[in-house]
Amino acid sequence: MPLAVPCRKSWDRQCRLEKFIKTLPFWTLNRFCPFPSGKGSAILILYKILCVHRLAGKVLQHMKKDMTKVLVESTVRRTLKNIQESPERATRNLIDLGLEFSDGRFQTRLFRQAQRMLQNQKSAYYDLVKNIVTTVDHDIITTFGVNLGYNSCTKGARRIREIEAEKGFNVPWALNLLINEEKMETEPEFYPSVLHQGQALGIHTYLLFVTGCAEKVIPMIKKKSDCAFILFLQGHQISSSFLKSMETVKNVMISIYADKDTPDACQKLRQARLLYAVHYRYMEQDKENIINGEWLKAVLPMYPAFAFLRVDFSCTLQTQNEIYQYVMDVRDNQQYPLILMDIKQDTLIIDKVISDGECLVGFDADGSLRTHEGFQRDDRYNIFQHPLEEILQETVKK
Repeated sequence: MPLAVPCRKSWDRQCRLEKFIKTLPFWTLNRFCPFPSGKGSAILILYKILCVHRLAGKVLQHMKKDMTKVLVESTVRRTLKNIQESPERATRNLIDLGLEFSDGRFQTRLFRQAQRMLQNQKSAYYDLVKNIVTTVDHDIITTFGVNLGYNSCTKGARRIREIEAEKGFNVPWALNLLINEEKMETEPEFYPSVLHQGQALGIHTYLLFVTGCAEKVIPMIKKKSDCAFILFLQGHQISSSFLKSMETVKNVMISIYADKDTPDACQKLRQARLLYAVHYRYMEQDKENIINGEWLKAVLPMYPAFAFLRVDFSCTLQTQNEIYQYVMDVRDNQQYPLILMDIKQDTLIIDKVISDGECLVGFDADGSLRTHEGFQRDDRYNIFQHPLEEILQETVKK
């Protein structure tokens, strides 16, 4: 019987495995596959080789899964080096490359829209890109961008669709959390557990609203280094100790509430080379000031990368729709060097593109569930009392 000839792909994999095994000294094998007795025996050696062979296969499989992420990071870093000289050309090239390798519905739609918008040579978004690249730490741009664009909207989105198809309930692409400082002190593992539960469902983007000591959330953010966080704060929370704690954190964008303390806070963030935004919770009486452009013009001198509008539940549906139409018009006109977003409306649209359904989920400081329809102050849906998946199963069924 003729010998079977392995295919090229299988042969290459086998060669990589053998090289992997050869790089490991024999004494290190005990770390991976301890064996009770028979030191030096042929059976022991064979056993260890087989175990490491299996381990190497898992390592290679993991490397293959993350290869796209490595390539994306490498491309972003290379582009950042060139973008200051020619932001127009480098930005268009990056968008074109992103579209070419995009395999997700949301990314494809986003890149196509960006490609269309950047055909405008006078687009203020070129100024935005240049401003970010010049003033923000490149490690933050890369890490936050890859975590949001790849881990959340590609890999995480794929996991979300799998969960929804298998279990029959919606999973939000982003999770909103109003942090309870007392809860953090009495149960320090609670919020890290919520993040762990969310990540298991495919959620890699988190909006954290902190009213107390902002430094206290930094350790759990650092531990979730493959997730993207938007930290919503007040200007007075940007202290020297907070800025010091942020020096090694690369997966966060900080958003400052728009009030009298905002200019000073933004200046501190800019000097620290951090990525930041400005946000405002609007009510019915704020509609005119927003739609006539006065609010946006007031935040422009602070040079935020994003400006977020967050609706108060007291607003009528008509007001919400009118303000969102204004938001879309601002983005289409490309006259301002920042990205204006409505947190509620844009979150729902992104979620619908990712998983064919609308889902906005958050939890108040008392653990109560908050959706795009309002609060549900029911103990059955309180995150302090029930796991995240259990709450989603009951409240956002397909």
